[in-house]
Amino acid sequence: MNAEYKRRIQKIYHTLTKTQRKVAEYLIDNPSKITLMSAEELAKACGVGEATVIRFARSLGYNGYSSMKEEFQRALILNLTSSKKVEDGLKRTESETVLQELLGTHLEVCNKMDILELTKALKRAAKILNESNDVYIFGEGAALVPAQELAFWLNRFGKKTWLFGTTGRSFFEHIANLRKNDLSVGFAYRKINFELRILFAETRKREGKNILFTDQILNPLNELADETIVTQRGGIGNYRSMAIPVIMADALLFEFAAVNRASLENLKALEQIRRDYGFE
Repeated sequence: MNAEYKRRIQKIYHTLTKTQRKVAEYLIDNPSKITLMSAEELAKACGVGEATVIRFARSLGYNGYSSMKEEFQRALILNLTSSKKVEDGLKRTESETVLQELLGTHLEVCNKMDILELTKALKRAAKILNESNDVYIFGEGAALVPAQELAFWLNRFGKKTWLFGTTGRSFFEHIANLRKNDLSVGFAYRKINFELRILFAETRKREGKNILFTDQILNPLNELADETIVTQRGGIGNYRSMAIPVIMADALLFEFAAVNRASLENLKALEQIRRDYGFE
């Protein structure tokens, strides 16, 4: 989905009815499908009435569903694939200035961060993490990178952690064992993943809690999240790096270690076992 249309939906999201939000979330998750669907078909896919779809289109400023559909069709044509994003970045940057460009865009994002508010959110998230039982971490595609970072260190800190980035039928195998007081952590950048919504919903249903990392202030998943960490990303052209999300994952790890002293002791115990068996 074109970023402009995501922003338009996010801007009015808080004004939408519960049924209209279903339409908004479906379009964010499935932007290409609308180009082939009638208003009736979209309504059926969202589990709402056709009138709701039409009212949603008008909420976005269109005369009706047809005009909204046409706009999405045009946006889809302009939507960039992964290879196009990289190609666009290469065209905009000379090889000798790639590092400078990347560091510059990341620095720009960092300078705009509200460090005080982010720190408060991370401390709250660390408290939730400390009070939880098992941890389930989800990140699909590029978002799997910060998810892996978080899962790797939490396991070393002695926190039982499950990492998965799969979708489809196998996804449900990972959430079948969710229990009361478990925690789910999701990384959702650009795409609002359907499976992540299921994971958060199931965690909440089973009296667990959710932490969301995202770049969207009005992310529809906010309603299911007990704490949300919002940060933008740097990059080149239309390519967006996961460096800042990884930094956010690291920040949560250190905040967690600060409130859970057993984390460091678990790490020392691991190192001692390695030394005992000659693995320095």
